[in-house]
Amino acid sequence: MNKPLISVIVPVYKVEKYLERCVKSICAQTYQNLEIVLVDDGSPDQCGEMCDMFAKQDSRIRVVHKENGGLSDARNAGLDVMTGDYVGFVDSDDWIEPDMYQVLYERLIKEKAEISCCGMKRCTDLGVHSYLNPNLEESFTLDQVDAIKELTRNSKITNSVCDKLYKKEIFSEIRMVKGILYEDFEVQPRCISKAQYVTYISRPMYCYYLSPDSILRGAYSIRQYDCITIARKNLAFYKENFPTCVPDMQANYVKVCMSVIYKSTGFSEWQVYREELVREMRLPISRAVWGALSKKERVKLRLLRINVRLFVTAVRMLSHAV
Repeated sequence: MNKPLISVIVPVYKVEKYLERCVKSICAQTYQNLEIVLVDDGSPDQCGEMCDMFAKQDSRIRVVHKENGGLSDARNAGLDVMTGDYVGFVDSDDWIEPDMYQVLYERLIKEKAEISCCGMKRCTDLGVHSYLNPNLEESFTLDQVDAIKELTRNSKITNSVCDKLYKKEIFSEIRMVKGILYEDFEVQPRCISKAQYVTYISRPMYCYYLSPDSILRGAYSIRQYDCITIARKNLAFYKENFPTCVPDMQANYVKVCMSVIYKSTGFSEWQVYREELVREMRLPISRAVWGALSKKERVKLRLLRINVRLFVTAVRMLSHAV
């Protein structure tokens, strides 16, 4: 009996140096019944031609050429044409271990889950930089509410769509918001809200490449205020759909705000936004939210409420000490 078809969606834009490594890692999967959808998002380099060449070499590859619309738009284009029973996403400067989809599929079936997640490792040209979850021997399956609560920590069940395998039904009515940064952060709560069970294995099978020219790892631009907008949207989503998880999400929102305040310090275009966030962080919070913060985050918040410069100095010292 043939195994179900897994569609793997790869948005492609200005990744000539990395694309072959990415595509080869998908083609080499031990789970062979794949549909590999390469979405050429109007890439101005040779990526489009490379995609067509790969399609000639492997009949499982299909190529979509489209005008540039950004990462979310490219992923949506892949979702619109995929035909698999399950779907995964791989970013074109990253790569995956040979058995990633085999393991994710087997866990999804065994645990009767709709979403299967694995661990992630951050890599550079020198090798493994770090593991997102240092515990490499952990696995569990959570119901919808507990999975949503775990998602707020973004450490095991992460906000990334790339370290997961989804039943196709998850995306039957869901698409990613076009033109924003942190689109995974926005879509993941909606995805988990469509699942009864989410399963996780900590094996780091997704290789996240820390490239120097990545959008999110470049200069700190005003566009990155999107993370605040999305965090507020997610908080409203939690209040409506998962009220018992609201304190965890509010604690997550505090952490996001403090991160933005710290990272935007020294950028004049951020001044108005930063002052707004500082005022908000000085408002009272409930005991439940305070309890959901780690000891380190509580110290940061106390310092921020006293003096912004003191907060920035302390966070800088803590980051250098890690």
